[in-house]
Amino acid sequence: MTAIADTPFAKLDTEGRLLKPLLSADTHVAGRFGYRGEISYDDPETVLKEVFSVAESGKPAIGFLAGSIKEYATLPKLIETLGAALDGAGNYFIYVADLPQGNRFCISFGDIKVFAIYIDETSVYNELIDTFYVDKTKLKKFDTSAKLDALADVGLKYSSPSDYKDLSYEDGLKIKQAA
Repeated sequence: MTAIADTPFAKLDTEGRLLKPLLSADTHVAGRFGYRGEISYDDPETVLKEVFSVAESGKPAIGFLAGSIKEYATLPKLIETLGAALDGAGNYFIYVADLPQGNRFCISFGDIKVFAIYIDETSVYNELIDTFYVDKTKLKKFDTSAKLDALADVGLKYSSPSDYKDLSYEDGLKIKQAA
């Protein structure tokens, strides 16, 4: 059993940033620790909601992370707060409520790439199912860990950056403000 103290989630846990955990434990995949819940950043009111995330044993950073935020302007603070828990080898999907409808950006923060995607009234779970073409009927039969494993298995290998407009955070801000 992997202790959270032995994962990239340790600092976030120590700082009290891991909120409302649905899962904070090993998953069904050997050597994989999963977290589902919310992560606070900036202040207690600013949270990454509907988090789906995993870290693989022996890796220094979270390999797969997905969640939603209200405002695009807070994205740099999220990346800063997560800090060393993220690296260039991970796949990070942040659904943003105030992006113009239909926008999908690939934003670089140093070597870290974040897929920033417009989200409306749907859930991160449903968006991931649609993005990754995962069989929703099969997922209904799974427990929380197995659902996370199924989405993470695809998310860790995701390699369709051509579906996203590659740009800087500042350019994304200009697009958002122009809409």
